[in-house]
Amino acid sequence: MPYIRHLVERGSTHSFVAKARPPTVTMPRIKALTTGSIPGFIDVVMNLNSQALLEDNLIWQAKTAGKRIVFYGDDTWVKLFPKHFMEYDGTTSFFVSDYTEVDNNVTRHLDSTMKRDDWDILILHYLGLDHIGHISGPHSSLIQPKLMEMDDILKKIHGSLKLKV
Repeated sequence: MPYIRHLVERGSTHSFVAKARPPTVTMPRIKALTTGSIPGFIDVVMNLNSQALLEDNLIWQAKTAGKRIVFYGDDTWVKLFPKHFMEYDGTTSFFVSDYTEVDNNVTRHLDSTMKRDDWDILILHYLGLDHIGHISGPHSSLIQPKLMEMDDILKKIHGSLKLKV
């Protein structure tokens, strides 16, 4: 990811390695990210039937503070936070063989959303890299092109945000 590497090398951002322990299933990981909790076995069982997250979490805190949240990506977020997003487009994550359209469904919103000033928080949950990992493993020839695609998307977002400052 050359653009991200460039930002890190010039000191414009920081990087870190995050290690996720099992279960690495979508709903428990979103729950862990937003609540700070450690997922349990029941979270894995409930992954296929995700329901609204009722415990204290960052999304609820932001919404309560009046933040306008836009979301595009894995529809598990929409199930966990059904009334929290002012705008959303959820994509089903269970068609693991698809690693292109799931990401295009997120990216197609990016240009128009980045031009607007009516949101405070933008959450994007891309699925393609995860799906490639499930299909072909971490050493697949599909990984590098997908990482370059994500690098380009991050470059676009960064450039757009710099123009707003």
